[in-house]
Amino acid sequence: MTERGALAGRRILVTRPADQAEGLIRCLEAAGAMVLHRPTLRIVALAPATEGFPTQPDWLVFTSPNAVRYGLEWLPAAMWQGARIAAVGPGTAAAIEERGGAVDVAPRIGGGADALLAETAFDPRDGACVLIIRGEGGRRRLPAVLRARGADVREGMVYRRVHAASQLDIPREWQAQPLDCTIVTSRSGLSGLLGMAGEPALEWIAKSRLVTVSERIATAVTTAGFEPPAVATGADDLAITRAVCAALQRESDEQDR
Repeated sequence: MTERGALAGRRILVTRPADQAEGLIRCLEAAGAMVLHRPTLRIVALAPATEGFPTQPDWLVFTSPNAVRYGLEWLPAAMWQGARIAAVGPGTAAAIEERGGAVDVAPRIGGGADALLAETAFDPRDGACVLIIRGEGGRRRLPAVLRARGADVREGMVYRRVHAASQLDIPREWQAQPLDCTIVTSRSGLSGLLGMAGEPALEWIAKSRLVTVSERIATAVTTAGFEPPAVATGADDLAITRAVCAALQRESDEQDR
């Protein structure tokens, strides 16, 4: 848990999609923060092309909570119940378990393709059939590595990320005050932020401390012209809240020197 009051008076911008931010907002507010939620992405369900899919894969791999949410709308029950289940991180694993599934392999902390591939219990090879449930776009490392290991990899794209709106609506009373922290949890979310925010809003955001959830996203943030962000130990709500607390505390300590 984070210390109650650790973010008292702090003003935080959360950019997660509308249906994925509630828990994070609760964590931040429990620590005393004032939160402005402005989603930069909207998730759109896709009907995957299932022609050629196996009737019973050896492994089902979910790459995000959205993959779980939208994938289970079309996965046959027999496929879901008969395969071994892998998740790329604890948040995805939790989404599977909330829907009654049993996760065989998932990283306990952090997350992503590399974290899953590092798990010794996740080792499909030599013709094992792997069905990866994911969103459109994104990294290709996971299927590439599995194919190199000899696995028969199929992919089901079950959602698409689009900009949530044409512009980022920042209330005047918020933009009139300094922003302490901006949370960006995906490269697509960063792209949405850059596409939606006008120059005054971007200048306001750039003066805040950015927090993100992986080194890959951190690199994209700096490439976009922002100061290097703080990187949380994982993408779950508590890890992000802790990263915000730590980053703003370090900033306060530096100002006091």
